[in-house]
Amino acid sequence: MTVTVLDPTNKPVKTSFKMARRPESFAGLTLGLIDNGKKNSDYLVKKISGRLRELYELGGDILVRKPSPSHAIPGDAAENLAERVDVAVAGIGD
Repeated sequence: MTVTVLDPTNKPVKTSFKMARRPESFAGLTLGLIDNGKKNSDYLVKKISGRLRELYELGGDILVRKPSPSHAIPGDAAENLAERVDVAVAGIGD
């Protein structure tokens, strides 16, 4: 399946990617948490992580904070996160 993403901060840019395969189990996996920089986003993703740990026996988590809600994670930070985690959650908060 292909998803097209448009970036509203500039003129529309078509971007597509393939969805990652879902793991059969979360047990022992490392969760990536992406805090988008909005108020309470850090609180939200930490709560999500705690609940997922309770339900699925995650091995750990790594939190990354975006510079601002309107910007992407810098490329090197995104690559670093991808190398260190098995699954990721991006959260919002207002």
